[in-house]
Amino acid sequence: MSIKHQYHLDKDVFYVIHVDDDILELRSLARNLQTNKNNLKILITSCLNAMEFKSALNKLKILDFVILDIHLSEKENITGISLVKEVKRFHPNAIILMSSNLDDPATILQSLRAGADEFISKKINNQNLLEKLLLIRSTIFNKRGIIGLDKKEKNLSKKFSGETIKKISRRIPQIVNSAITSVYIEGESGTGKEVVAELFEDYIKGLPFVKMNCGSIAANLVESELFGYVKGAFTGALTNKVGLLEAASGGWLFLDEVASLSDSAQMALLRAIENQEVTRIGDSASRKINVRFIAASNVSLWDMVQENKFRNDLWQRLCETEIYLKPLRERRSEIPDLILFFCKTMRGGPYSIEETALNVLCQLPWIEGNVRELRNCLRAMTEHQVNKILTPLGIPERILMKNNDNYYFLNKRENSGFIKLFYKDNAGEYYKYEELEEQLFEKIFKQYNSESKKSISEFSKTFGLARSTVQIKIKKIKKD
Repeated sequence: MSIKHQYHLDKDVFYVIHVDDDILELRSLARNLQTNKNNLKILITSCLNAMEFKSALNKLKILDFVILDIHLSEKENITGISLVKEVKRFHPNAIILMSSNLDDPATILQSLRAGADEFISKKINNQNLLEKLLLIRSTIFNKRGIIGLDKKEKNLSKKFSGETIKKISRRIPQIVNSAITSVYIEGESGTGKEVVAELFEDYIKGLPFVKMNCGSIAANLVESELFGYVKGAFTGALTNKVGLLEAASGGWLFLDEVASLSDSAQMALLRAIENQEVTRIGDSASRKINVRFIAASNVSLWDMVQENKFRNDLWQRLCETEIYLKPLRERRSEIPDLILFFCKTMRGGPYSIEETALNVLCQLPWIEGNVRELRNCLRAMTEHQVNKILTPLGIPERILMKNNDNYYFLNKRENSGFIKLFYKDNAGEYYKYEELEEQLFEKIFKQYNSESKKSISEFSKTFGLARSTVQIKIKKIKKD
């Protein structure tokens, strides 16, 4: 049976479940929370095993904190990690803390992957445990956007749509106000890397935010762009030029397509990041800078490091924290929100969209262009808008036919539907529906006729077709 402790203090009430197969650990933590100096009322349910925990979880209507021992008794073959999903299902806003005597990297990684909010080591004497829990709660709720958003954070949340971008927008204040000096963003083309950069730029308004697309600048010009040059440094250097690193001092430099940097540019950038100083080409004096970096790539820099195509030491400098953007096909639930957002914000809008068009767009794969492709499709649809309403026939043919030669989609509306099939003939032309229908009928009829010498009437009855329709089709087959 679970051991329930109630502490009646004056100010507020917090509900806590603690799961541990060591009864002494349960009692110690309960005492620790009891002796808090915050004048708070704490209701603790202490559980010795998973069965007690699940029972308590079902009964509680309010839950603030869950503290789970990672390594529960082996008899049950259940770990604290396996209980995280239960908590998230019944109490999604509860703060989940993993607890263990082990504080090695593997244990922390387990906790992180399970979706825990924080880790508490049993080795440490947590005298001010409640204060720590409240601080964690405030930080996590800020990240989730539940409480405590300042004006700038609220603006970030409103500017863009889609749960992925909203979650990132809640991370940005934490990153900007931390000691982090470099952020790495990875995602396929069109997943929103530039949008994330815009979110950073919006949040730090008033500070320099300089952008550089490494892939759009010739390899021999990258260093002069980054570091600048002095007059006469090379042919064409008619004046002194401030480099982007200098221009970004005091703020952030966004390096898009960073994977395209040459070996020499990588080395030069590494020195600038390490030393926080630059030397203009043709100059002997170095200049101090204070720059934080955002690096974005549509290919895995880590894979490039493994293939010796990107410097490991530069990768380490650029990747203090990571933001990974999944392709749109892996976050399909966001598509309706993104569509409505673009409809609201596109030039000439706001627009609305017919339900059928929305359904069709939600079923398309968006394999190549992701969010960018979706946005461009909607822009194209505005050419055919009727009273600011986007319709199915406004969807560009290239979008509908793009996936591959055998691509099909099914759009259902109520109990009816239609199918569009795209198959090419030997000449590379797309078949019309009627042509495909005729080919299918011919194949079925010949096979049926070869297996059983039955009459046209019997054939018509078997396949639910009118006898006259079958006769017309057979005449056409014989004629061809």
